[in-house]
Parts: sequence; C-alpha cells; structure tokens
Amino acid sequence: MNGLDSMEKTKYLNWRGKLVNLSRIKKILVVQPKPFGDVLLTSAYLPALRHKFPDAQIDYFVAKPYDRMVYKHPSLDNVVAVNHRPGKWYIIDRLISFWIVFRRRYDLVIDQNCSTTSTQVVALSGARYRLGYDSGQSAMFSNIQTVYGPDKYNAAKRYDMLKPFGIEEEPVKLFFYISPEEHQFAENWIKEHHLKDRRIVLYSPGTTYEYKAWKVDYFAELADMVAERTNLVSVLLAAPDERSYLLKMAEKMKTPALVLPPLTLGQVGAFLKRVAFLFCNDGGLYHLSVATQTPTLGFFGSVETIAWSAQGFVPTHFHLNNPEYQLEPERHFGFTPLDALERFKEIAPQFDIKVRE
Repeated sequence: MNGLDSMEKTKYLNWRGKLVNLSRIKKILVVQPKPFGDVLLTSAYLPALRHKFPDAQIDYFVAKPYDRMVYKHPSLDNVVAVNHRPGKWYIIDRLISFWIVFRRRYDLVIDQNCSTTSTQVVALSGARYRLGYDSGQSAMFSNIQTVYGPDKYNAAKRYDMLKPFGIEEEPVKLFFYISPEEHQFAENWIKEHHLKDRRIVLYSPGTTYEYKAWKVDYFAELADMVAERTNLVSVLLAAPDERSYLLKMAEKMKTPALVLPPLTLGQVGAFLKRVAFLFCNDGGLYHLSVATQTPTLGFFGSVETIAWSAQGFVPTHFHLNNPEYQLEPERHFGFTPLDALERFKEIAPQFDIKVRE
C-alpha cells in the first residue's frame, strides 16, 4: 500500500491486511430478505453506499412482499425480489434464489441480515468480496468482516456494516415511494369525510407481535383524552391482520373516531403524510413514519428502546417506556394513558398542536 500513489490509494482498501481492489467492484448486492421494518431500516445507508460507489450497479435482495419497502429507491438499480414460501416450496424457492444471485455475478455481496437464509445466499453467490460481521452465522463465509458498534437506533447502527469501506454514519433519513394513485386515494378519503380543513391524529393499536401491543383499553382512554383537549380528529388504522385491535379500540372509545379501511402499504404512507400526529406501538409503522416524517409517539414495552426508537436520531420521533417494566399478560407497559397524555403535551407544541388543560 505504501508504494501506491494518491490515485491508486483511492482504488484500493487495506482492511486488516486484506487488499481490496475497489475499482473491481462494479456490481453490489445488499442482502436483507425480511421483515418490513428491517428491509426499510437497512435502506438507510443506501445513499451513502451509492456515494462511495457512484458508478456501480447496486441491487437489493429481498423476499416478497417485503420488496415494497425499497420499491423505486433512488439509490438502487434493481430490487431482486424472490419467493420464500413455506412448506413444499421451501427448498425450491431457496434453490431458485441462490441461482438468481449466482448468475448475476456480483463483485460485492453484503450480508446485512446475518440469518441462515442471507448467509446461504452470500456463501453461494460466487462474489469476489463477501461482507459480513466477524461474529454470528455470516462470519464463516465473509472474507471482509466488520464489527458491531455501540447499540443505537437500528437504522443508524446498520452503518457498522460499511466501516471497512470508510463509510461514516449519516443523519437518519428513510425513503418510501408513494404513487400518485396512493396519494389520490388518501386525498379522496379525507375529502369524503369532510376533513380537508381539519387536522388528524392517527392511532394504530395493533402490531405483529402481541407482546409489543400496549393495552387497547389504554389506547382508547388516551384517544378520548386527546379528543377532549385538542381540535384533532381521531382516525384509527390497522394492518389487515391486526384489525381486532382496532375494532376493540373503537368499541371502547367514548368520543367519535373514524376507522380507515384495510390499506396497502403505499396508501398507509399517503395517510401518514397527511396527519398531524401518530400514536403507535413499536413496529413497522413506527419506522415507516420515519420515512414520511410524521410526528410520532411510540409505546415501547419490553423491547430495547435504544435499538428500536428513533428518538434522538429523527426530530419527529419520540417514545414512552418504563425501563423497569417486565412482560406480563395485561401489557400495560408500566405507564398509564395519563402518562402518555403528559408526554404528548410535552411534544405537541413542536408541531403546532395546542393541548388544553
């Protein structure tokens, strides 16, 4: 390395004694098969990766239907979306995935997920350079290895993977494409419900994992208190398989609330762009609202807020949690609706929301 002139130094990387020829990296694949939130969070570093390799082809390997989270991402050339079905299709789908990646002849493959599936994809990719962490499943098949840094919001922490290439962490900013049709759907719904001149507060009491769901009765009580103290219109949202949470909340509420129909991810994004505030649990919606820059208060139970809360990294996002809370059947999370209201009152002025006493 010492004998290389300044131009050559820009073409080579000496990572722990391993000489990496950067000029030979023309095709890059980021491997993060699922789930929705993680696929979106990994996309945070794509602009930085693009800046480092401006002329390279950068692709993203993801299982369907999670590919929607990186659809039309401006830093990507291709989204390699594959089937990963269970049952009799399990082996067939994976063999097809391996072949799809191998035949594309990537120069650099990044094992961001470090799961059994992603490690297999990387190991069988045929790539000259295989980037992964120096511990866990991917270590055996990675010939460029990085280390985990300190715990922090997951979108920021994923920059740890790119340390070997001298890529530094940048302010968290997520991209999520919303089509004109999806925007129009939201506009039409708002117009039909005479909310054009009103500000909306959105509640999403559901989540994929039950232990992450704050008590529905508490959501309803909080919504009533917010309705009584603000001029915000209450609207309820849930994923198609989480509507039981939504229906129970609507039943428990004493103040009026509108219920959104089942929506596509793009339609959800369009509504997030149009609401004044969001209350939700830890999950994919919380991270999607980072992309839409929607002011959000997330309720966290027994999960690590340091890893999954965007508070401190994104100016629109906050969380409420009790560090001493331990998982229990009621899922009260160690705080009350009144605690949530007080936290909201602290946040609201930043977004021109007035809360009456």
